[in-house]
Amino acid sequence: MPASFKRFLAFSLLITPATMPAQGAQRTFVVVADSIPGTVPAAAAAIASALGRSGWTVLADHPVGVDAARCAYAGRVVVAAHPGHTAALFAKGATAAFAAPVRLAVFEDERGVHAAVVNPLSLERTMVAEAGLEGSGRSLVADLSGVVASATKGRATHRPYGQSRDRGLIGKTMGVMAGGPFAGQLETLLTAPGSTPEDVRRVADGIAQRLQRPAEGEWKLRQVYRLDLPAQGAVVFGVSGAPMEAKAFSIVGAGDDDARSGFKCPGLAYAAAFPVEVVVRRDQGMVRVEAINAMFRMKMYFEDAGRMKFARNMMMPGSIAKELKAAVAP
Repeated sequence: MPASFKRFLAFSLLITPATMPAQGAQRTFVVVADSIPGTVPAAAAAIASALGRSGWTVLADHPVGVDAARCAYAGRVVVAAHPGHTAALFAKGATAAFAAPVRLAVFEDERGVHAAVVNPLSLERTMVAEAGLEGSGRSLVADLSGVVASATKGRATHRPYGQSRDRGLIGKTMGVMAGGPFAGQLETLLTAPGSTPEDVRRVADGIAQRLQRPAEGEWKLRQVYRLDLPAQGAVVFGVSGAPMEAKAFSIVGAGDDDARSGFKCPGLAYAAAFPVEVVVRRDQGMVRVEAINAMFRMKMYFEDAGRMKFARNMMMPGSIAKELKAAVAP
């Protein structure tokens, strides 16, 4: 990890929201490297290796699902976590567990191979704190751009895309559809007695065993990664399934980017929206297992698909939520 990024992370723990500059509009994703030579799997492997050498814990190099009948392109998601980044998040509150894993997608389209990351300046202010993480967020994106470009021999860039928001709070769509403060969008999948790190690990181990069973249902959900955070009293699972990913990419398409509307499978640019997080944490004498409300999570990453597409696919989030609970609960 470059020394400048370490200093930025340390500084972000001390700086107060009142002294931070306003962020203004932020989009959900940022392309950090373009013109990457070679294949998607080779680029993803190179990125994972480079992150490991830079002090990150690499959690997964995950191939995402595509509609093979319509799309000949590929996408992968490298999931990683860094102790400094995690500490900066948890200094702002317990919901930080949902933002601790950093997802970086490698995908291809008619213009070549690209790498993009979930924009921390947009999503961390939704999930963790409206202000106070701007410095570490900017440093994170800059650091990842440098690591990725160097590892893949691509061209470092900064090209935001996806839904644009002026603040972290995501309101209700048409006054009724999933919105409000993030803490109110968390759904409890199960609870168990216990308040020690051993209790958290015990519950997490049970979930891990259940997620190893053959995937069932429409979305074929399975464990992609596990991130243990003993110092923070939490465990994060990444759960996904190829049918769920392929369907989401098909629905969002090019989002609000008309220049990409003619591409064969433009939705692959949204690959970093997956996997879905399941958090196991201590909470007032019990162990609580939580996930983000499925409709709200779809809005977090795919809102630029437009209201009509959300309306036509209203049953999908509930179906995902039902299968996720069935996969996790005993």
